[in-house]
Amino acid sequence: MRYARYFACSLSLLALLAAGCSNPFAPKKRQGQDPQQAPAPPATTPEILLDNLSRAMNDRDKDLYETVLDPGFWFTETNCLGEVVFENGLEEELRLMGGRDGSPGFFDRFRTFEYEFALIARSVELGRDYPKAFEGDPDGHPDEDWVVFRGRTHMLMVDENNDGFRVEQVMNYKLRQGSEGLWRIIRWVDDPLSGGAECGSSAGKPVAGQVSWAEVKGR
Repeated sequence: MRYARYFACSLSLLALLAAGCSNPFAPKKRQGQDPQQAPAPPATTPEILLDNLSRAMNDRDKDLYETVLDPGFWFTETNCLGEVVFENGLEEELRLMGGRDGSPGFFDRFRTFEYEFALIARSVELGRDYPKAFEGDPDGHPDEDWVVFRGRTHMLMVDENNDGFRVEQVMNYKLRQGSEGLWRIIRWVDDPLSGGAECGSSAGKPVAGQVSWAEVKGR
């Protein structure tokens, strides 16, 4: 009888699995990830790079996110006086979004992570117009032309307690092409939010609940 019960239970388990019952021991998938989704294409054009950035953000894909950033990546945000209020390089950027060592970041903290980019202008920074002003000048690239995308970015992050942030901000992405022909973001430059005491005007202040991307990063 004991073997009969065991055999019956085994058949029941197989039937459940055949019917599409989920494996309780399988790793949990992040919201937005589709196991049937094709891999992101190589960023052979600046436009593909921006598509990959959007996909990495919305899918909270740490591995893909790392591929869109150049080894010389640098993020900056200024206030209305042009003073840098926040900056970080590649390693800090990856730590903030979710560390290589598995440490949690923004991609892990929020159950909802939405990202949209609406293009305002596309331009090219010709290397001849950007000589190095000093050794290590992060904005000097005399031997390379960079493609620049400027647009309005929407980001919404909400955690399990329905707390979070909403970012509505103009952002600038400067892209360089590597020796292998792939494009990556080398500079991410945020415009300050309109209004604010440092501008000497209260006109155009952000609506309630809106913060800058640098403010989110700094918390």
